[in-house]
Amino acid sequence: MKFKKIEINHMENPLGYKFDSLFISGILEASCYPSDLQKMLLIYDHQELVFQSDWEKADDLVFEPDLVLQPRTRYRVQMQLKYGEKHLEKETWFETGVLDSATRAKWIGPENNDWHGIELFKSIHLPHGVKKARLYITGLGVYECFLDDEKIGDEYLAPGFTNYHYYTQLATHDLTTAFQQAGKHTFKIILGDGWYRGKIGITPHGGSENSYGDALMALAEIHYVDKNDETHVLITDETWQCRPSKITHSGIYYGEDINDLAGQCDLVPVIQKKPEIKYLLDRLSPPVKLQERFEIKEVLTTTTGEKILDFGQNLSGWLFFANRLPRGHKVSIEFGELLQDGDLYTQNLRSARATFTYISDGMEKWIRPHFTYFGFRYAKITGFESFSKEDFFVRALYSDMQEIGHIETDRQDVNRLFKNVKWGQKSNFVDIPTDCPQRDERLGWTGDAAIFAKTASYNMDTYSFFKRFAFEIAVEQSLHEGRVPLYAPAIHGTDGGKAVWGDAATIIPWAQYERTNDPAILKQNFGAMMSWVDWIHEQAKQTRNEFLWLDSDQLGDWLALDTEDIMRLKGRTPDDLIASAYYYHSCQIVSKTAGILGKKREQDYYKILADQIKEAFQEEFFTKNGRLITDTQTGLAVCLKFQLVPEEHTEKVVKKLVERIARNGNHLTTGFVGTALLLPVLSQYGEHELACQLFLNTDYPSWLYQVEKGATTIWERWDSVDAQGKIAENGMNSLNHYSTGSVMEWGYEYLLGIRQKSRHEVLIAPGITPRFQHVSGYTAINGDRLTLSWKIMNPFGNKVQVELLIPFGVTAQVDLPNTHSWSIHNERFSNGDTLSAGRYVIEYEPETPFISSLTIYSPLLAFNQKQELVKKIAEYVPFWGFLSAPNNMANFEKYSLIQLSNEMKGIGFPELTQEDIHNINAAFKQYTLENLERK
Repeated sequence: MKFKKIEINHMENPLGYKFDSLFISGILEASCYPSDLQKMLLIYDHQELVFQSDWEKADDLVFEPDLVLQPRTRYRVQMQLKYGEKHLEKETWFETGVLDSATRAKWIGPENNDWHGIELFKSIHLPHGVKKARLYITGLGVYECFLDDEKIGDEYLAPGFTNYHYYTQLATHDLTTAFQQAGKHTFKIILGDGWYRGKIGITPHGGSENSYGDALMALAEIHYVDKNDETHVLITDETWQCRPSKITHSGIYYGEDINDLAGQCDLVPVIQKKPEIKYLLDRLSPPVKLQERFEIKEVLTTTTGEKILDFGQNLSGWLFFANRLPRGHKVSIEFGELLQDGDLYTQNLRSARATFTYISDGMEKWIRPHFTYFGFRYAKITGFESFSKEDFFVRALYSDMQEIGHIETDRQDVNRLFKNVKWGQKSNFVDIPTDCPQRDERLGWTGDAAIFAKTASYNMDTYSFFKRFAFEIAVEQSLHEGRVPLYAPAIHGTDGGKAVWGDAATIIPWAQYERTNDPAILKQNFGAMMSWVDWIHEQAKQTRNEFLWLDSDQLGDWLALDTEDIMRLKGRTPDDLIASAYYYHSCQIVSKTAGILGKKREQDYYKILADQIKEAFQEEFFTKNGRLITDTQTGLAVCLKFQLVPEEHTEKVVKKLVERIARNGNHLTTGFVGTALLLPVLSQYGEHELACQLFLNTDYPSWLYQVEKGATTIWERWDSVDAQGKIAENGMNSLNHYSTGSVMEWGYEYLLGIRQKSRHEVLIAPGITPRFQHVSGYTAINGDRLTLSWKIMNPFGNKVQVELLIPFGVTAQVDLPNTHSWSIHNERFSNGDTLSAGRYVIEYEPETPFISSLTIYSPLLAFNQKQELVKKIAEYVPFWGFLSAPNNMANFEKYSLIQLSNEMKGIGFPELTQEDIHNINAAFKQYTLENLERK
């Protein structure tokens, strides 16, 4: 047994973060774990022991020490284990930033604010024997810093996108190694407009400039300790120099212009008036870093002879090129997501210029952007008279998060879809969770993030990322009496207070807590979570029922296909139903959060309020006979998901959902709200095969339709590109969103079969289906990887193998489908038995074979010519005689039996009973088995 690593607040060796609390977790690697394992944690400030836990039984390796931290201090963390006569230990460290200590540095910038790019610099002299050196830095707008033209650190677009009127982030960099060479050095900070000063937002259309201020400035302190243990502090002040940058213009939407021949006259540096920032905080967000590299996949030539580079993957990032251009030569690069009519398509970028230009100084070097990013797969290059493929490459750019989850199947289109979901996430997790990375928007839309939060946490370790975004939401709420904006930071945003989008205030912290059991995000946001529910309650009090959210302007089931909206932007599920359901959902979350935090009074208050909402909801939206006022897929799924259906009518509502899907040709019609819930609800309530069918549809509308059309990310709309490959030109069409990629949550929980119950417990319930021969995957549970795979071992579907790796500190309740028992190495277990940490191979013979056969959801044309089969099922179909009448079969053969069952009752035929359905499916399966045996 050995330690793999120790994480501090879900990070390895975090430097300069805002440490409100500590969550320290160790990860072990072993084939088996001793039952007498004990653990202890020690924390040192240099050599002084400042924290020591007692020895305690190691149910997990998580510690939450209560420790008052000092600024600018590196703490050494030691975790010790013992079992029997053996002892094991591992060390790591974390280091605080400035915390609440005062900074001596001054904000500096040019006297003239007309420049879009500046450089601040100072010559410094370093002595021999520097023992320790740290840089504490921030800027308005975005900055990079250099020592002797070598970039310091590996993060970009710092200090990130925040409500700069409220706070900005201070980064900490270790300069000890860089400061080892004594003598004269030049320290330089370059700045561009970024989110602070550049054009950003959507109000007015395309955003506006100077949203938070109109002056570029920076603040920095360098602390170093010499060989005599004396501390020296260098600060930004009036002794610094200033000049225009060769980055002459940059912007998040604009792109970037670099002129390496630009004259760099001296500017007058001044101490800037202190900006309107309430707080200067140690960093909250993980850094934005360069990630995967992509080479040119293909060079295309347009009809006009222009060159387009295809990198094969839609992403957020930068293009790098080798400067082999003559002095004074200018080149231009445009970016886009797809080609139309043999040329680069950029109309969906709207007003975003999204172009990179460069004027060469004739020096051979690699050129890259600095203060923008692009959402693209294709790049059109202009001005490169000759080049080779090796002269260009692309690097993805997104927040630094460990990839912790993966799903692999025997279907390549499904694998591509799951890959697309991840790339939608990576492309849009650039400091904040944006809605899209390419057009003139790129804002932290709360609804998208709420819908996708659980999926995101299965794919990547998003705790730190979402803890910061939750803080950003809370900041905006504090300025608007609890109302949640549509996007955070709420730049120019006066709109907000809408269901689902606003419920990000509760859903995001809760999802991260469910996945990690780290309560820090709940502690940070509990006040904001309560204030959101309280805000809704106050709005509701102005209507006829304070326990329902009625008559309010809502976004509803955004971009659903069952729309009656003349703008075709939201579906026909009643806004009041969605809003009231999420009012209830958020109220429940707040009550549970209060319970976890030991706040009994609040727990009881919000529990009573939730019960009152549920009672009012059922009275308002259900008849006494259990009929919901709407039959939309989203409306039915929402009520089932949040258990708002009167218990005695649950089966009836599930049946209505199945009927509704059948009437839609066994295709989804859901939008942002319903899509995330539809498949989990079907699988949860016994309709897993129907969920799989919807998931595996390849025609429009479906997830795999996008894959069929060559998508490498998730689209904003189901019909973003039509069957002929033409983009829908409707003024709002991104090919790199992630909202409907929330289906991957169903992939982890119901297809693969990992459902987390707590820090220590998971339910293993694989959704074995003959539509796949094997599915495998993993995600992190309790900080370590839980791996699961299932396989149907032969064509007859009568032997199944499940492999399971359970990490230390986790127990797994195993519930396998189509059986009551299973075995491990000839030892028999009953369904529902629990396994402790370790590696297992489970085998069993299902009670009915897993074979791919026709079902009541299959269209008639798939089997109506198979006379032997028709003879078997006809006796269970009361309207088969009608279908067999002359010309009728041709009219109805594209429909399934379940669709026809619902329609035929209108002309007097009885519906299929559950027994009929069971018998028909059994007949289909028996027919398939007989054909397999003949082979």
